Amino acid sequence: MEETPDMLLICGTAIQANSVTVTRPPTDQTEAGNTDHKLAIVPVRVKATKGSHSIETYAFLDPGSSATFCTEKLMEELSVRGRKTEIVLQTMCYEKPVKTFKLCGLEVCSLEGNEFIELPEVFTQQAIPVSDQNIPREEDLKQWPYLNEVKLNSIKADVSLLIGVNIPKAMEPLKVINSQDNGPYAVLTHLGWIVNGPLGISSHVDKHGRQQVTTNRISVARLEDLLIQQYNQDFPELNYEEKAEHSFEDKRFLQIMKESLKKRDGHYEIRLPFRKDELRMPNNRQMAEQRAYSLKKRLEKDEDFKNDCMCFMNDVLAKGHAEMVPEEQLHRTDGRLWYIPHHGVYDKHKKTIRVVFDCTSSYRGTSLNTELLQGPDLTNTLLGVLLKFRQEPVAVMGDIEGMFHQVKIPETGRGLSEVLVVARW
Repeated sequence: MEETPDMLLICGTAIQANSVTVTRPPTDQTEAGNTDHKLAIVPVRVKATKGSHSIETYAFLDPGSSATFCTEKLMEELSVRGRKTEIVLQTMCYEKPVKTFKLCGLEVCSLEGNEFIELPEVFTQQAIPVSDQNIPREEDLKQWPYLNEVKLNSIKADVSLLIGVNIPKAMEPLKVINSQDNGPYAVLTHLGWIVNGPLGISSHVDKHGRQQVTTNRISVARLEDLLIQQYNQDFPELNYEEKAEHSFEDKRFLQIMKESLKKRDGHYEIRLPFRKDELRMPNNRQMAEQRAYSLKKRLEKDEDFKNDCMCFMNDVLAKGHAEMVPEEQLHRTDGRLWYIPHHGVYDKHKKTIRVVFDCTSSYRGTSLNTELLQGPDLTNTLLGVLLKFRQEPVAVMGDIEGMFHQVKIPETGRGLSEVLVVARW
């Protein structure tokens, strides 16, 4: 069993320490408190997602657990690697830190089926806090005729898996046989039949004749959530939240993106998200010409700057990120014509030029940016990025060259994003 160190500390609850034994005095009467109660335990097959070797074991479907656990023995039998981490085990009496392994890529199915259910995250413990006497058997159902259709398979195995409510597919009831005469009830799940309730006289007594009762309550709290709560308490003015609620304009922006998004020739095409559908813009060619003449003077004074600008614009045209405007489109009077001024800026670190298209440039009290919906802030917060950097041992960062230039605009909206360039730089 290989131990892979993990920088992530997950706070959760105990499996081993989750058993609380309650004793009661012996009694000569046979009453409901002395009956043998069975738990929702079913035989299953478990395997690694990328493997073919499966292990037969019993699984406890525990609706009182918010996490899924397996024994360390099962992890070894499946020959899977786990990331070593630590959880805080909380019980009704105390809490303590316990070392564990976090497994990913396991799946489970019924004993006779082939429909596997993914177990995205499983924590290991030495044992699952249930006994073999909690497993329902076929012979236990003979005294309950209304459960005749329930078939329980028996295997020679321990309870090595506890499935919590974070795997709802495993808990989903397909059929329910209700209780009769205070008897047990049965539920058909994707993993098979499970039986809950009293089935006979209890043998769970100690040497003094006292009845023993085991209770379980399991929950898992993640370090990220605990840190966020702590940061919000220490810095309430920041009130960290990874996903903010969208405003009406943000929802309209997302709707436009969803309805207009298309993929053409390997590039995405999106309609410009204008605030008003029937937009009419003033013709700002005069202002664009003034900005172009100012740029021309600078180009004439700086030959290197001129060459860099020419290379950039030629590259944009060659890659199809921009195109020459047809002559008949230059004299439109429908208010769907707008020129975007531009200028070049050198990157101090890369020593390369970046041509900036000035959508904030105003003419007669309006600009392209003021008529466009801003959209929601989808940038990850710094705190969120730092926390995610701790999840895995290796972090990868990448960049897409000219990403914004590669997003195309439908022909109906291209007249509002024309660029007036200086001819023959």
